[in-house]
Amino acid sequence: MGNLQESTSMGNNAQSLPKKLVEILHSTLGKVEVIGLTRLSGGANRETWSFDAIDSHDQIHELILQMDRPGMERLEGTCAREAKILTIAQKNKVPVPTVIVSGHSQNFNGRSFSITSRIPGETIARKILRDDKWSYARQNLISDSAKALASIHSIKKTDLVDVDIETTDNPLNTLRLVYEALEDPHPTFDLAFRWLEKKHPEPTGFSFVHGDYRLGNLLFGETGLNAVLDWEIAHFGDPCEDLGWMCVRAWRFGGSGTVAGISDYESLLESYESESGRKIPVRTLQWWEIFGTLRWGVICLQMGGDFRSGRTNSLEIAAIGRRVAENEYDLLISLGEQKL
Repeated sequence: MGNLQESTSMGNNAQSLPKKLVEILHSTLGKVEVIGLTRLSGGANRETWSFDAIDSHDQIHELILQMDRPGMERLEGTCAREAKILTIAQKNKVPVPTVIVSGHSQNFNGRSFSITSRIPGETIARKILRDDKWSYARQNLISDSAKALASIHSIKKTDLVDVDIETTDNPLNTLRLVYEALEDPHPTFDLAFRWLEKKHPEPTGFSFVHGDYRLGNLLFGETGLNAVLDWEIAHFGDPCEDLGWMCVRAWRFGGSGTVAGISDYESLLESYESESGRKIPVRTLQWWEIFGTLRWGVICLQMGGDFRSGRTNSLEIAAIGRRVAENEYDLLISLGEQKL
């Protein structure tokens, strides 16, 4: 039934969206014709469409529409919030899409949305890791990421005064509260929480954090990084959280390197220090990698609960909920390597 409902919703959207988009774009692009509307598969928490808008001067605007997924209350408003962040990140020289228009609209049943420029490139990690076409981009991944992350981490609170951004002073405690609220205990997660508490390193700083910087959320051209995407869980915290997240095994996508399946810890830390001035020990990076693995496991647990409870009928979210066991395995391997 869930699959049928999802398919019906997509069909209805495909028929009604062009007219809605014409109305919404009128304030920024004037009278337009919408063509080439295509549903994209990426992003479990968003509904994403690609399309072209032809204006009265016959100029073609290549665009992306994103809307909050219906039924997910904790994610409500994230598309409009992210659009504000993108505008600020662009001013700080982070490669991101340009925001055309965003907000809440009755055209989308009150859901928040954003329409941005569509940047050419590839996000599918397995292609980036393996295809010859992306060999040069792979060589530049670490240097491009170090530069982008240094720019992200330089964004100041004063730049974001009109954006609701959470501050995570104790991310481990915050994650524990989420885990305990799920009332779905897993012994491997309990073990990881104890290890992380015991081995907690000194903070590496306090900054704006992307929160999901990894392959899959990075748009590559043939020469390197074209754009950083998916800012929905950006917050203020320890900048090493972003670096550790890049190293999580799930985001290596089968690659042999410890960083994004491509490179190694030392290369990432050296490049990041050169761009940001922050010197981070390898052991600290590895702590954040294990924290990231646990965090991803708890997110999977949460998404599985969303599906089982009926808060969403998305089969994509249900499939992510099945990945808890993968994260348990990854945690046991990583903790074993740390000689617990």
